[in-house]
Amino acid sequence: MKYPKAILGTPEGPLSFRDPPVKTAMHVIRRILKRNIIFTAVGVVVLGGGFAAFCLLRAPDPPVKPDTPVASGVYRMKIEGLRFFGMNRGRKAISITADRFTLGRGKIGFFSAGFIRKARIENAVIEIYSSADAKPSRGSLPREGGLEKPEPQSPATAVAGRFFQEGGLKKTYSPRNLDFKGLFADETLSSLLPVRNIAQIEISPIAVRLRTDEAILTEVFAMKAVLLPREKKVLFTGRVRVVSGNAELTTEQLVFIPETATLHTDRPYALKRGEFAVKGTALTSDIFLLEN
Repeated sequence: MKYPKAILGTPEGPLSFRDPPVKTAMHVIRRILKRNIIFTAVGVVVLGGGFAAFCLLRAPDPPVKPDTPVASGVYRMKIEGLRFFGMNRGRKAISITADRFTLGRGKIGFFSAGFIRKARIENAVIEIYSSADAKPSRGSLPREGGLEKPEPQSPATAVAGRFFQEGGLKKTYSPRNLDFKGLFADETLSSLLPVRNIAQIEISPIAVRLRTDEAILTEVFAMKAVLLPREKKVLFTGRVRVVSGNAELTTEQLVFIPETATLHTDRPYALKRGEFAVKGTALTSDIFLLEN
């Protein structure tokens, strides 16, 4: 029986169909395996390189240590002993006193993004000023220092304001007439950081004073606060304590809405107001802790 001429080549020479079929099959399998090994090696190199690049891109920025020299690129700005005053429409809106301020890169998913920034403020006292003017009225001091209210039967029925006494003039502040929306106005923080590119401002620990030009109305203390400019709210977490006159609120998480001057928590809380004390699992109140 005659076989056709050689049509395939092998390392040992041309492969002919005159060779036995078993030998022919073995040579073909060897050639296929050789090709697959080369393609497999190339694939492993490509996948390895891609995985290494992914790990580099998703790696978080190294922590900034106060007393350690840090490589360029970890943060965009760093200020020790920060003292800042922010104005909005010609009025004082905020003052910040802090040990340290850093401005770094934010993230989209796992990736760092240069155009989104995240600010961090350490050990800060922040005073936020109301945009509302006090309405002056003359009268004597109320009997309960700082609280002006009718004789309430229970905390839920108390309706009050806060006053500031200057000479014979008494200025009363109603919670319904107060707002702190200047906190998140573009003009307020623009000289300190690029507000439009800021995702959040972390402050830890923090003491906040909600006030007017004349008086401190309410104070909030917490282990940490996050200012969210896009959502226009402040989130306090960790040993949160609110003090206003003779009222005190304690909880583990609290949201402050500057525009409406309201406080909200959906965590267990304890509220003391004079001789009254109440506990609950959710609360919405004005900054004086008088309406809930």
